[in-house]
Amino acid sequence: MQKKSLNIAMTQKKKLLIGIFVILLIGFLISIKLKTPTVGVSSCRFNQNNAQETSNTLSLLLQHQVDTLLATAIIEHKATSGKVIIMETATGYIRAMVGLERKDTLSPFQPTTDFCTPYPTKQRQVATLLAALETGKISLSDTVDVGKGIYISGGDTIKDHNWHRGGYGKITVEWAIAANSRIGEVLIRERAFDDNKSEYEAAIGQIDYGQPDSVKGLDCILNTDVAASKISPIQLITFYNAIANHGRIVQPQLYKDSVAIINPQIASKANIDSIRQVLERTVAEGLGKRANTNKAKVAGKGGTIQIGNPNESTYIIDFCGYFPTDNPRYTILVVLEKQELPASGHIQAAGLFRKIVEQLIQNK
Repeated sequence: MQKKSLNIAMTQKKKLLIGIFVILLIGFLISIKLKTPTVGVSSCRFNQNNAQETSNTLSLLLQHQVDTLLATAIIEHKATSGKVIIMETATGYIRAMVGLERKDTLSPFQPTTDFCTPYPTKQRQVATLLAALETGKISLSDTVDVGKGIYISGGDTIKDHNWHRGGYGKITVEWAIAANSRIGEVLIRERAFDDNKSEYEAAIGQIDYGQPDSVKGLDCILNTDVAASKISPIQLITFYNAIANHGRIVQPQLYKDSVAIINPQIASKANIDSIRQVLERTVAEGLGKRANTNKAKVAGKGGTIQIGNPNESTYIIDFCGYFPTDNPRYTILVVLEKQELPASGHIQAAGLFRKIVEQLIQNK
């Protein structure tokens, strides 16, 4: 009888130990899951030494939500990497900064290594239009003839996305940007600056495209290559955030501090309003319709660029914008990289942008 009681006690003890082990294992797995959102923190080379000075601006919940949305989008679109930054429009506080990458579509995800390196993008179109508007030689109602979608400039052959369908022909400057016409951007630049590249690049600098030079908490030096259409993710979202702020460019912050103004007005209010009009039309009627949602009015623009040789091409697609348009609360940048078609900033990246907007609205 005593032996039987002893066996029962031993069995109960084993069950208790197994139960404790299971609880500890679940707790460990949960802790790993909760740490997943810090992918964005490590991705931007977050300086932990500053953590004692002030609290960081990142939202743990939002980091986790964005991490899930980004991973899902990368898998769905067979991409190899992706980055998302969410900035609070008025303050410049970075609420989420998440990056994931993998060697191929079958490999596990790893955090990206930085948000500072300039990447090739077609987002320069918006800066080109603003710089051109500032010269007074261009207006949104002016027309440009992009012909059948093929144009020779400086020995380079430029093609619009619809060249095989006959191009856009004569269109307004506003629609050239809303419809993502590469030829339209070139014609706008030529009309405003002729062939004077140095004047053009100086004008781009005057509207602070490529700011800031640094961000506290990012252990890297930020730079922009206008000639090569390259800009770092943090600088691109800062520029769009200035448009959302009616021309006021604020310093991006990873630590809660007083709002720092880099430039109170990067361009005239009238020209900023023109850019906002173009970005709203891009989503409402132009190529950016995939970013549209019935939950809020959004504005933004996508870009698609192909790099590498034709046999081993890489496509970098992005979408940047803000919402709600009447009083912007958040500015969002989405960047995806993939090795095969289909690839479009106004489709895949815009779709992820829309989901992030809807998640932010749901979080209210």
